[in-house]
Amino acid sequence: MIKIASVAVSNATRKFDKDYHYIIPDKYIDSIVPGMRVIVPFGKSNRLVEGYVLELLSDPEVSSLKEISRVIDDKPVLKENMIKLAYWMKKQYICTYSDTIKCMLPPGIGVSSTKIVRLKKDKGEFKESIKKIIDVLANNGGEMEYEELKKQVNAKTFAKHINSLVKQGCIEIHEEFTSKVKEKHIRVVYLAKPWEEVIYDIESNKIKNIKHIRILELLVENEYIPVGDIVRFVGVSASVLETLKKNGYLEFGDIEVTRDPAANMTYERTLPMNPTDEQRIVIDRVKNMTDSGKFQEVLLHGITGSGKTEVYLQLIGHCINMGKQAIVLVPEISLTPQMVNRFKGRFGEDVAVIHSRLSLGERFDQWRLVRDGKTKVVVGARSAVFAPFDNLGLVIIDEEHESSYKSEIVPKYHAADIARQRCIIENAVLLHGSATPSVETYYRAKTGEIELLEMNKRANNMLLPEVRIIDMRDELNAGNRSVFSRCLKDEIRKNIDNGQQTIVFLNRRGYATFILCRNCGYVLKCPYCDVSLTYHSHEERIICHYCGYTVKNPESCPKCKSNHIRNFGTGTQRIEEEIKKQFEGCTVIRMDLDTTTGKNSYEEILRNFRDNNINVMVGTQMIAKGHDFPNVTLVGVLAADSILNAGDFKAAERTFQLLTQVAGRAGRGTIPGRVIIQTYNTDNYSIVCACEQDYISFYNNEILVREKLLYPPFTHLASLILSGINDKQVLNRALFVKNELCKHFKDDGSKKQILGPLRAPLSKIKNKYRWRIVIKCEESDKLIDVLTKVSDSYYSNSAKNSVALSVDINPVNML
Repeated sequence: MIKIASVAVSNATRKFDKDYHYIIPDKYIDSIVPGMRVIVPFGKSNRLVEGYVLELLSDPEVSSLKEISRVIDDKPVLKENMIKLAYWMKKQYICTYSDTIKCMLPPGIGVSSTKIVRLKKDKGEFKESIKKIIDVLANNGGEMEYEELKKQVNAKTFAKHINSLVKQGCIEIHEEFTSKVKEKHIRVVYLAKPWEEVIYDIESNKIKNIKHIRILELLVENEYIPVGDIVRFVGVSASVLETLKKNGYLEFGDIEVTRDPAANMTYERTLPMNPTDEQRIVIDRVKNMTDSGKFQEVLLHGITGSGKTEVYLQLIGHCINMGKQAIVLVPEISLTPQMVNRFKGRFGEDVAVIHSRLSLGERFDQWRLVRDGKTKVVVGARSAVFAPFDNLGLVIIDEEHESSYKSEIVPKYHAADIARQRCIIENAVLLHGSATPSVETYYRAKTGEIELLEMNKRANNMLLPEVRIIDMRDELNAGNRSVFSRCLKDEIRKNIDNGQQTIVFLNRRGYATFILCRNCGYVLKCPYCDVSLTYHSHEERIICHYCGYTVKNPESCPKCKSNHIRNFGTGTQRIEEEIKKQFEGCTVIRMDLDTTTGKNSYEEILRNFRDNNINVMVGTQMIAKGHDFPNVTLVGVLAADSILNAGDFKAAERTFQLLTQVAGRAGRGTIPGRVIIQTYNTDNYSIVCACEQDYISFYNNEILVREKLLYPPFTHLASLILSGINDKQVLNRALFVKNELCKHFKDDGSKKQILGPLRAPLSKIKNKYRWRIVIKCEESDKLIDVLTKVSDSYYSNSAKNSVALSVDINPVNML
């Protein structure tokens, strides 16, 4: 009986993406299991590539298959549940095995190959050009990397001569496979003799060197000490340690260490709080769900400040007591430090952290802790949904409405969909939590597809903040041309005088949103993208927020050469400067994408705002959610209606969610909160409902619009973007795709609409023209089936690949 492995080959294109069968050599029969990575020969050239074992098979007849070349791992990197998830994702997101598996593994773990040339014999008669290869190898210890050897020999016929030397048996070439990230080891020193004997030698004056004595006394008290530490603590050179080793007192060794992103942070241990009546109802109900051992899904709709996090903590504590594991997703990295603080304080070392701001080594080590069963809870952003637990009991998605849970790169998955499928596979409970649930999730709860639990009171019995809408048209009529209304200005001054803190929210970063010539009307745009450039005052540059293109801010109009060129619009950077100008002595801190590029910049900004009682924090949407600052009593929202004009069917929903969330930052301590919302559109239902913290009224308005226009949750959407450098060619390929869609949807009886092709709202990005087709379809399975067929036919002809096709199912961004 021949043992066979079904292998998914890494980096295979859609055209060649399938299970390939390989014979397992006898030496690996007892060690290979599903989920391991292997090296296999692939294609006609038998080039060695990385692959993932998906399944083991047996066949008594097959013998013509290729063999697995080598095994990479000692233990599987994918567990059985994750392999099942990979099959589902491949179909659901119309992508490759490699695309799905890369989501599940920490970055940097993939292997890359290096060709090594090794000299076997250097005697014989060789041409001068070939002899040069022999000499270079001999002068470098008889072994070199292929590319380095090629560079030093620098001969046009290098490849031909190398092949000739291989045939003559003078050299051999083999491939070595390595990954960017590996376990971290440090060199340590430890006692080679029993500590009693060392102490006796010190006290009997057998050892007379004081540095030797200090080193040995340290080691008597410690099992081992890193070499670098002992050299630094005692103030000696490494040669002193070598002397002690020579005398039989010391030994050196290597130990593995875990790179911990929270190593330098301290967490105050906390105990479960006495829940409120509303919290108790939710906790008891979800505990019963986890006890059942079956997949169940629930929405926790709790207003801001209602104590959802304490509910999460107590549910996870119950999960751990059951011997199960839990994943907590937060919408973006800015929330992670605060969440980690809460969860580390409750569960200590049982918590692992996974998000994209960690170094490659930190993510690798956190992933290994989870895989090896050394942690019970994972807290992190979107990618944490793939944490390799094998006994999952609970997944919590905090702020479940957030768009950052949707991946914008292939595979374009939504973390909530992945979490649901994981919980189905593993019989776990999925809990969505939000003060402003997405319309789709709330609709599922109202129609009975998932259970709805609610918390309508703040946990500390504080009232919701008082909210005022300021009509900026009235401000203009009164002669106020400032970005701050008179009311907001007075309230900020009052907070400064009272030693209370203020948050000012504007969902645009930069100093000015566009540069306009008032003489000819010319707007400076990115030459590679169909977007205006944004002015950043600190760098004195205008920058494209899509491709990064930047130039110095021009002093004259590039078109008419007029000096009447000015910055228009307002961003967070400008607001920061305006506050400093208008409020003398006011301390200000800014939190947006430009100020949070450093690894720990989120934590530093939040800590600085809290600990140093900074008067005002200015920021974009990353300050709107989840943060809990007891001394923040005022929130000001500038340009509240800006998102309404984004040209997206979710614009009203996003406006309501952002306003409600940012308003919820006020009055979370003992002092009542105030919120001032500035807008030119005071009548829009999303703004009015947000001011009243009235989700139900907003939902009732919004669901009617969605139903009338056939938007989710009443249909499933797909956005197909075709992009390329030749505009006419892109349009032609878009028309081909439209015809294929019509052909596959024809007369199937399903309710659908195919809109386009039309130019995408962002019609050019990074010098590529973009055309879009939008599909609305009631049946998800039908939509995926048709898109799979169209995508396969599109990529079956490689000549068509100069125009890229991107498929996004249920997109959260229609731009």
